[in-house]
Amino acid sequence: MNKNFARKIATLTIVLGMGAISTSLHALQAVRAQAPLKLDGKIEEADWQRAPVQDKWVENMPNEKAAPRVRNEVRVLFDTDALYFGIKAFDPDIAKLNAPFVRRDKVFGTADNLIIWIDPTGARKFAQFFRINPRGILGDGSWTEDTSNEDFAPDYDYEAAAHIGEDHWSAEFRIPWTSLRIPHPVPEKLTFIVFRNMPRETRIRMSTAILGRDPNCFLCVAEELTGISDIPKTSGVTVTPYVSGNFRQEKIGNVKSDESKFNAGADLKWRPTSEWVIDATLRPDFSQLELDQPQLRSNTRFALFVPEKRLFFLEGNDLYSLPDTSIYTRSITDPLWGARATYRSAAVDATAITVADRGGGFVVLPNTFFSDFKEQGKSQVTLARVRHAYSFAGTGSVGALLSDRSYENGDSNRVVSFDVTHKPDDPTRMRSQLLLSQTHDSDVRTTGHYLYLDANRDSGPHRYGAYYAEVSPKFRFDNGLVGQSGLRAIGGDYRYCLNRSEAFFDNVCPNIAARESRTWNDVALQRWVTPGLYMNGAKNSEWNFQPRFINYRRAQEGGKWHHTPTAYFFANGNPGKTITYTFFETELGRSIDVATDTLANLSLIATGINLRPVERIELETSVTDYRLFNTDDRQWRLLERNASVLGIGHITARDTLRLIAQYTLSKRNQAAYSFAVNPRTETRALSLVYAHKRGLGREFNLGVTRGNVNALGQPRETTTELFAKMSWALSL
Repeated sequence: MNKNFARKIATLTIVLGMGAISTSLHALQAVRAQAPLKLDGKIEEADWQRAPVQDKWVENMPNEKAAPRVRNEVRVLFDTDALYFGIKAFDPDIAKLNAPFVRRDKVFGTADNLIIWIDPTGARKFAQFFRINPRGILGDGSWTEDTSNEDFAPDYDYEAAAHIGEDHWSAEFRIPWTSLRIPHPVPEKLTFIVFRNMPRETRIRMSTAILGRDPNCFLCVAEELTGISDIPKTSGVTVTPYVSGNFRQEKIGNVKSDESKFNAGADLKWRPTSEWVIDATLRPDFSQLELDQPQLRSNTRFALFVPEKRLFFLEGNDLYSLPDTSIYTRSITDPLWGARATYRSAAVDATAITVADRGGGFVVLPNTFFSDFKEQGKSQVTLARVRHAYSFAGTGSVGALLSDRSYENGDSNRVVSFDVTHKPDDPTRMRSQLLLSQTHDSDVRTTGHYLYLDANRDSGPHRYGAYYAEVSPKFRFDNGLVGQSGLRAIGGDYRYCLNRSEAFFDNVCPNIAARESRTWNDVALQRWVTPGLYMNGAKNSEWNFQPRFINYRRAQEGGKWHHTPTAYFFANGNPGKTITYTFFETELGRSIDVATDTLANLSLIATGINLRPVERIELETSVTDYRLFNTDDRQWRLLERNASVLGIGHITARDTLRLIAQYTLSKRNQAAYSFAVNPRTETRALSLVYAHKRGLGREFNLGVTRGNVNALGQPRETTTELFAKMSWALSL
């Protein structure tokens, strides 16, 4: 490490106070149900009436830690099979209730909803959340405390029903013990948080825990749930076989080719004990998934992230999140079979997975100025992760990760990782990770490392943060997504937030952030200092302005040090029940055309709107327009445009029709380049899918997808695919 960076690391130390926020926790007692409950959302049975009521809620948006403006009640029951929550949300004007038809996992704060967060082990590191809106639409997922990551991808088998009354709406949840990752015996005290979202002129958010608007620590202030006892060990087996048929036709120019396939496979989930979950899959089929959102890619040299949507990879996926990087399961291209084991207890969480990947994709090869790629052959992927919670001078966790990808041709990439997250008090968090890699590629062996450190403190109005990262030139992570190597970076940020109660801008946060990165041999890569103004406003709106005037970058090795000042603005909000969401984003100034290392004028405009023209129809549209121009004569150099439309028709609560249309255009002006460029490429994709869902793992999908690529001077490529898939879950 050179001396300049050593000095900068020395100045990275932050004085972090040890004062903790007041978190007066309430304990709620669960009561054993004496009779079967009718799940209708009304909370009328005798068992509910004798259960203790928790009505000491706190508003955290728009007013932080204030008394709630409406009454809310939560009760908890249990029996040998499940945990039950009954929640009543009072409303003085029930006609303003925002209760749209949406898809599962699209239950957001833009509409009324209730959310239960349950920490199943009491370690305050991981939580499962369960949502419902007044229509009875469900949403669920997981929360990872160390990375503050909320993930809607995992689905759990639970039931809930909602009821709309004259002065309130209410909901009943039935969460089977088999769906909660609770060890045996059940801990004496579980922890939980219940949220209520109530969007009106502004978004009102209330909770059972004393939380700030944007807390640095979430589960640390969760309430205690007591009284649960004599719960049998949870175990069982669920087998989900599936059958699917695909017909695919491809046409390149005038040459056609057809392919028909019939697939059959199965997923298995076995819970031998309360702590363990075993998953296995054979010949998984993912043809019913949504198309990935188009991304700008013409003027970037680094690999792009695509979210994971495949169910097999989602159990325990929170454990694969590290402070600055994670396992990237989309790098597993075409699984033939896979197996995974996940363990959770009050002190230790662990997971291990092995997958036979038939390959066909690309391996990302990181470099300092660009991401390179090579074809991905067949391989065996093995991952193992363990995390141990501790309570010493605060709270925290230590973790380790092993990643191995062994290719059929004898090549391999192995990574071991160690990470620590420490919270000396609730507002303060410090994290570190170290990854070591060993790669065998075409008889060449290389090693590398990835080091990351950060610290932040969020004490309410003030937030401080700083970080340091370095990635050695030969570091490689074939099961992760690391597109850049051979650099060191240091940065920090400060934000002050002023709460203005009932004003249009109820939360105003001036801020400043800075970063500098340099190559491994101490050549400047990037340097910026950016002040900003972030605000929350009425209609659940967010406003963000950043004058990015102190901004310097280098795009190529030995290339120029460019000054690239821009002005950036972003705003979004929820105007009402018809226009449920809209956003606008723009950046104007100067950028770099990385193809020529040339300074260019930049214009970026993106906008989108979500419409609900009638109760059962959703429309989501977005357009992004990115342009580069010569700085002298204003002649255009590059144009990239993405547009997408997603339409959802809710036929019944179980039946939906989904239409996705996407369009991308990439154009380069040959007159602006001294070498041959691809002047124009257009892609179009259209997907229409009918889905019938009777429950988790019990569904039928029928769809058609058509796509084409039209590049000037090349044969037109057209692909049409018809598919049908049926799966049904069997509990044994």
